[in-house]
Amino acid sequence: MRRFTICSTGLLVLSFSGCASIDQQFGTARVWSTPADAYVATEPLGNIQAATKSDAIAVETVAFFDDEVEDELKLDADDRFDSSENESENEDRAEIAPVRIAEPEVADSDYGMTDFPSMGTEIFTAGPVYTLADIEQIALASNPAIAAASATSGKASGLWNQVGTRPNPTLGYFAQQLADRNTDQHGVFIEQEFVRGDKLKLNQAVLSHTTNAQRWEIETQRQRVLTDVRVRFYEAIAAQQQLDATRQFEEVARRGVEVAVDRQEAEEGTLIDTLQSKTLLSEITLAAERAEVAYHGAWKDLAAIAGLPDTSPARLVAELTTPDYTPDWNVAYSEIVAQSPELSVANALVCEKSALWKRQKVQMVPNITGQLGAGYDNGTDSGMINVQFSAPIPTWNKNQGNISAAYADYTRAVQNVKRIEQAIKSRLARAAQEFDASMATVKKYEQEIIPQATKSLELSEEAYRAGELDFLQVLVVRRSYYESTIRLIEAKGQLAGANAKVDGLVLTGGLDAPQDYTDGDGIRGASFGGQ
Repeated sequence: MRRFTICSTGLLVLSFSGCASIDQQFGTARVWSTPADAYVATEPLGNIQAATKSDAIAVETVAFFDDEVEDELKLDADDRFDSSENESENEDRAEIAPVRIAEPEVADSDYGMTDFPSMGTEIFTAGPVYTLADIEQIALASNPAIAAASATSGKASGLWNQVGTRPNPTLGYFAQQLADRNTDQHGVFIEQEFVRGDKLKLNQAVLSHTTNAQRWEIETQRQRVLTDVRVRFYEAIAAQQQLDATRQFEEVARRGVEVAVDRQEAEEGTLIDTLQSKTLLSEITLAAERAEVAYHGAWKDLAAIAGLPDTSPARLVAELTTPDYTPDWNVAYSEIVAQSPELSVANALVCEKSALWKRQKVQMVPNITGQLGAGYDNGTDSGMINVQFSAPIPTWNKNQGNISAAYADYTRAVQNVKRIEQAIKSRLARAAQEFDASMATVKKYEQEIIPQATKSLELSEEAYRAGELDFLQVLVVRRSYYESTIRLIEAKGQLAGANAKVDGLVLTGGLDAPQDYTDGDGIRGASFGGQ
């Protein structure tokens, strides 16, 4: 009796299921035993539309299979099985029922299309997280060029105090007629040089402008550091987002290879499809490796500029926003010229050279040296007092050479201001070119290319569900969307960098050595002696 029951049950199963080998090959049980939430990978179209907004870059595609697909699958199941049986019975029948591979809905879920990850997910989440403000604060506190500029400013302040001090008096002893017995004279004297022509005040006037130039040099160096940090920050965050997008699409391509292999084993695909999907995976893997190298390089550059203690990559948080308008570059140039600390340094040096020119003109005014002495004369057995005054006569040396040289330095400083103005205009022209080109690229991608690629991707998914496109063609469309997104990220990074240069008054070179405009206290030494 037991044998008969087993045999009859086995025959019933075989007659109902058809070919057991087909069921094993196609893995039908996965269709109806998968939880409902496994069919929905991400929000299908909302995230892709977000990529077209100007306030952020979000790389989001793939996985356009939602609850509608699940409903279609369940409706298809109801058509195949008796509607009078309960849900558990339907699932039991699906375990052994043959699958119609020709139906797109079944092939879709059967080959794991709904398992693709969303391209809006971030890859790197562990470790420290930095914002632009965090890195700027670290850079300003640890940059050695800023510290060097501050030290030079302190040096200029010390020299300003030094060049205005009067010469020290001289105290001495004198003795005369020592060879004549009882006629020798002994005494002490004090001598003081009186500086005329306000040389000491003019010295301090020169050094006050030098000190002012050194203070502006500190601000110039601060601005250079901030600009370099911002430009490299945006380069690093663009590289980070490109790496995220590439890694995510790499998962899509890897899953595509699995689907292509499954379809080939099911005799629904060809070896060409498998090879093409593997080629696509190899190309995307290479792109991911290159993107990772670019990201690590950009991070190390940023860490070096900012003086970050840890050079291992950390997560950067920021939005690559698109400016609302293109600046009027003539107005931008005027604003930069009015605010530029670099130009303020040059103007302070003009004032310094002008004051030095004025100072050299009074160098020929002779100083007066006065001496007062008192002593005792053994020959007369009485005291004595000596008074002496001296001054050089400017007969041969009237300081004409130094006056001429000072005027040449003044002329050079004036021309240096014009040079810097033209240099600012040149650097602004390059930044404007980069800004305009990047802005045009971003607008073209946001307004035309990304919406078109999104629509193409949507239509390709619909055509795939209708059986009009195969899976490999859908992957090609997704790759086109991925490449467009990568280019948009690159363009937004370049736009942010160009905008940072303009905001930074086109000053770069945060690790360049700051200028030292001091020339020691030689001007004070020239104030004495009357030469």
